[in-house]
Amino acid sequence: MAPSRQSHSSDGHPASSHGEADTFDALYRDNIDLMYRYASRLCGETEAAKDLVQETFLNAYRGFKNFRGDAQISTWLYTIASRACLRMRRRRKGAPERELSLDEFIPTSDGEFRLQIPVEGLNPEDALQNKQLREALDTAIGKLPKKYKMALVLRDMEGLSAKEVGAIMGLSERAVKSRLHRARLFVRRELSARGLAEDTVSHQGKSIT
Repeated sequence: MAPSRQSHSSDGHPASSHGEADTFDALYRDNIDLMYRYASRLCGETEAAKDLVQETFLNAYRGFKNFRGDAQISTWLYTIASRACLRMRRRRKGAPERELSLDEFIPTSDGEFRLQIPVEGLNPEDALQNKQLREALDTAIGKLPKKYKMALVLRDMEGLSAKEVGAIMGLSERAVKSRLHRARLFVRRELSARGLAEDTVSHQGKSIT
């Protein structure tokens, strides 16, 4: 008989008597959609996203015995997925030896803004424009170096706080905000080149959804 150990439910609390396997199954069911969405935004390609989700939950299962509930399950999974994404990128055949620095994309600049795309109450014409904006935004974000993309996706698309993003990426809040600022500037420049930035940049608007 395997030695008993305390496991945790999907909300980070001690698991019930159903057993660790049942608890992890529940964790998987509760978070699979969240992780697939995150993986899709990071990877862009469907197969790469599926591979990342598989790697994430495999690593989560292996480390489940060490999870103590100090963080939310979702934050723990985001952390695993983010690290797995970086490892998978390094392993991927044909990946560049050195990832470009954002310095090679844009100069630094002052100013703060948020990216947003309207999603509600759209007529057919606006809906088409919205689709074009989303495609342009996905293309721009896809060009970001991975460490900047990860910060942008977690903060502006997944809706995490700068503190939560820092915990996931192993950065201070200041470093997260710096990466976010520069990532947003790059995305704005990419959208401006296509005449779209005014529709997606707001100084007080909601973040990307």
